[in-house]
Order: sequence, then C-alpha cells, then structure tokens
Amino acid sequence: MKTRSIVKLIVTSFFLLTLTGCIGVNRQFSEVKNKIMGELGDEYKTEFQFSVGPALIHVSSLFVNLAAEEEYIDDMLREISSVQVGVYNRIEGSTYKASLTTLNSIDEEMSSNGWKFIVRTIDRNELTTIYISADLEELLQKMYIINLNDEELVIVEVNGDLKKVISYAIEEKSFDLKM
Repeated sequence: MKTRSIVKLIVTSFFLLTLTGCIGVNRQFSEVKNKIMGELGDEYKTEFQFSVGPALIHVSSLFVNLAAEEEYIDDMLREISSVQVGVYNRIEGSTYKASLTTLNSIDEEMSSNGWKFIVRTIDRNELTTIYISADLEELLQKMYIINLNDEELVIVEVNGDLKKVISYAIEEKSFDLKM
C-alpha cells in the first residue's frame, strides 16, 4: 500500500513538473486570437494550439545543452518562461487574401490592446508582424509573432526576459552595431 502511494506521488509529481502549462493556451492568447480572427472574418479553423510552460522549457534546455554546439542557444532558452503557439487553417472556399488592408486591420486591433509592432513585412501573399508591449514596464517581456498567408494563420506568444535573449543573439553573432 505504501509503495503504491509513493509511486502515485512520483508519477503525479513528474507530470506536474514537466507538463505545467502545456495543455492549452491562456485566456489572453485566446482573446488575441479571437480578435485577429474577427478581423479576418472568422474564416479559419484551429489546426492546433498549445502552451509550453517553464518546466518543459527547462527540460528542453537541458537537452539542447547536451546536443547543441552553440552554448548561446541554451542560454537563450533559459530566459524564456513560456511559449504559446496557435496554427489555424483557412477554411476551404473562403475568399480571404493576405493584404496591406488586413495588416492595417490587425495593427489597429493590436494597438488598441496595448501592443506596438517592431517588424512588419509583406511578401506577395504572406505577411508577418512582430509586436511588443507598448507598456514600458513590460517592454521586451512578451512578444507576439503573427504570420498570415493564403493558407494559414500562425500566432506565437513568447514570454520571458527577451532583452537577454536579444543580447545573447547579438553577442553570439557579433553584430557590429554602431550607436
């Protein structure tokens, strides 16, 4: 009886530690997704969406540390606290096409919710935008990456100390930034 309880405790602890935050996306992510889909006329269906919490990122970091030749990748992963990803396929027969008008619509929606874009790109039928919080206290603590083309919408939210992540990348790649 005692052994069975210990096994249950160990198994439960393992799952709680490794799967924390890995089941579904949070309410804020869902709200952002719903607002963007509303701007697109709700012509997309969910392919998948998931969230990865700090415990699983830490475990991933350990594997990367063992496998990767570049140490900075492990350092970057350690600064990320959570990631949420959603991939949504365009409903067959819908007439939507990625355009500058769509990009402006998404920008207005994100801006009204306290986000500002730092990168925007349109290439034929694909647009990508990266948003950061407009709140100076949350600057580079959270980022949204939105990619939209004629086939799918991808939304990624990254949380953590993104200043350090960026500084690791700059340091490792030896960008010669003159300020």
